[in-house]
Amino acid sequence: METEREMYTQIGGACYCGHYTGAAGGKAEGQAQTHRYGGRVPRVSTMKTLMIIVIYTRLLMINSVIGMPARDVSMLEGDAVKFLAEFGYISQRQVEQGAQSLMAVDFSKAIKKLQRMGGITPTGVLDIRTQELMHKPRCGNKDTVEEEGSRKKRYVLAPSKWNHKDLTYRIENYTPDLPWQEVRRVLADAFKVWSDVTDLTFTEVMHTSADIMIKFASKYHKDGYPFDGKGLILAHAFFPGKDKGGDTHFDEDEKWTINSNEEGVDLFMVAAHEFGHALGLSHSNEPKALMYPWYQGYIPNFQLPYDDTVGIQVIYGGKGPYATLPPRERTTPRPDTGGGPNTLAPPRKAPIDPCKGSFNAIAVIRSEVFIFIEKYFWRSPDPKTILSSEPSVIHDFWYDLPEDVETIDAAFEHPTNRRIYFFYGNRYWIYDGNNMAGGHPKNGKPITDFGIPKDIKKIDAVFVWSFNKRIYLVSNDMYWKLKESDTYIEPDYPRDMSIWKNVPIPIDTAFNLYDSTYFFKGENMYKFYDMKMRVALNWPQPVKNFLGCRDSASLRKLGDSPQIAQHLGSSNSASNQGNLTISFLLVILHFIYKGFVSL
Repeated sequence: METEREMYTQIGGACYCGHYTGAAGGKAEGQAQTHRYGGRVPRVSTMKTLMIIVIYTRLLMINSVIGMPARDVSMLEGDAVKFLAEFGYISQRQVEQGAQSLMAVDFSKAIKKLQRMGGITPTGVLDIRTQELMHKPRCGNKDTVEEEGSRKKRYVLAPSKWNHKDLTYRIENYTPDLPWQEVRRVLADAFKVWSDVTDLTFTEVMHTSADIMIKFASKYHKDGYPFDGKGLILAHAFFPGKDKGGDTHFDEDEKWTINSNEEGVDLFMVAAHEFGHALGLSHSNEPKALMYPWYQGYIPNFQLPYDDTVGIQVIYGGKGPYATLPPRERTTPRPDTGGGPNTLAPPRKAPIDPCKGSFNAIAVIRSEVFIFIEKYFWRSPDPKTILSSEPSVIHDFWYDLPEDVETIDAAFEHPTNRRIYFFYGNRYWIYDGNNMAGGHPKNGKPITDFGIPKDIKKIDAVFVWSFNKRIYLVSNDMYWKLKESDTYIEPDYPRDMSIWKNVPIPIDTAFNLYDSTYFFKGENMYKFYDMKMRVALNWPQPVKNFLGCRDSASLRKLGDSPQIAQHLGSSNSASNQGNLTISFLLVILHFIYKGFVSL
C-alpha cells in the first residue's frame, strides 16, 4: 500500500495536489480516495488530467505555428491597418472587408515587416516608435517588403525600365511656394543626380508630351492615388512604362522649400527620390539611401549614396564608353512599345561565362556577392540570381582605379570599418563605396604595408575565416593572418597552405558566405569544415550549382544543397526544433497514460 502511494505521489503528484481541500478540511481528499480504492488511482481523474494536458499541449502547438493567439484585431487602431495596407504590408482586400477580417497574427507579421523596413527591432507590437514611424513624412509609393529570415535586401528594382536612355521631361505646372525659375533649376539638379552615375540624359521639353510628366497637385488629381493634405505623403511617381509611366507628382498642400531644413519640405531631396522611382527603383531599407521611404530632410552637398548608385547601375549600367547598357534606341516621347510596367529589355549576352568558374576574385560587399572575372564583375544579394543582371565593367563603377588595373586579384570588406579593399599585383586600394578613401593614393599602396615580403608579386585571395572572424591573405602556397588591432600580419607567418587539408594549391579565390568559408579553383568550389581543418565531405561541388546555371543538372540555389542548407536562416530550424519538442512531449504523455492505467 505504501509503495503504491509513493508511486502515485511521484507519478501523479500534480493531480494529487489538486485534490486538497485545505487545512480546515482535515485530510486531503486525495488521501481519503487512496484508502477507499485500495491505493489505486481513479481512472476518471486520470483521464481528466490527461485531457487537460493534451489540450494544453495542442494549444502550445498552435501557438508555435502562428506565434500568437488567433484573434481578430477589431480592437486595434484602424489607422494602423489603413497605413499597412496603403504601403503594401497587408492586402487592400482585408481593409475593404474591415479590420475584423484581419487576424492578430497577420497584423503582427505586418508590423514586423514595417519595423524591419524602418530600422526598428521587429517585435510585431504597435509600440510608440512604430507609431511615430507611421506618422513621419514619406513617399506615397508602396514599400517592397522582405520576408523574415531572408537575406537583407538593399536597393530594390522595379519590374520595368526605360528601353532608351535619352529621356525627356515636362513640367506641367509650378508651385506658388517658389519662383518658377528656381523650380526648373532644382528639378534639373535632381535629374543630374542620376545622370552623373549613368549614361542617361534628361532633356526638358515645353509643349509636347514627354517620358516623365511632372506636376504639383492636391488631393484627388485623376491618377487613382489622391494626396492626403499636408503631412505624411509628400509625393509619388510611377515606374517606367507607357501612359502614366514615369510621371511624378508633388503634393501642393506641402510647403516646398529649397536648401532649407526650416518649416517646409526640400524640393530637391524629394524630387531626386521620386525620379529614382520614375527610372525603375523601388524603396530601399538602407536608412542612408536616397530611396529610403521616409523623408530625410535637406542634405547639403548631397551625393548619391552607394546603395542607390549600385541599384541604378544594375538597371542601366555605369557611366562611360564601356557601360553595359541596352542598345541605344531613340523613340518618340512616352513610348508605347517595349516599356510597359512588366517589360524588361532582354539581357545582353555576357562576354564571359561565370558558370565555367575561374573567378579572379569573389567577395561579399555591402551584403551583396561580387564576382570578378577579367575586367567585369557581377553582383547580386543572392548568388543564384547573379546571372540575371548584365556584367559591369570594373572601371565604370570604381572610376578612379588606375587604367593599368586590368582586373581584381582579391577583394574583401573589412568587418569592422566596412571599407572595401582591392588587390591587384603587388598593390592595393581602399574604397568607401565606389569612392576611393580619402588620402589613399590613386596608384595604390604596396602590399608590403601589411608586412608581406617584397618578393610576393600577387595576392590570390583575402577572406574572413568563419571560425575566428580573422582576416587571411593567401599567395600561392603561403598564407598570412592579420592582427585584430590593425592591418598588419601576425608574427610567425607565413604558413603553408597544406594546413588547410584538401584545399587545392594554389587557389583562385576564397570568401565567407552564410558563416562558412569557401575556396574556389577552376570550375569547382570547396566548403571548409572548420572543426576538422579540412574540406567538408561531399565537396568540391561545381560552381554552376552555386550560381544556379541553366545547364546545371540540379538548377538549385545556394542552400538547396544539404551541405549548405544549414546556414540559411533559422526559421525552419526553429520550427523543426519546436515540432521535435512537441513530439517528445506527446511520447512522454503516452507513457504517463500507460503508467496510470497499469496502477
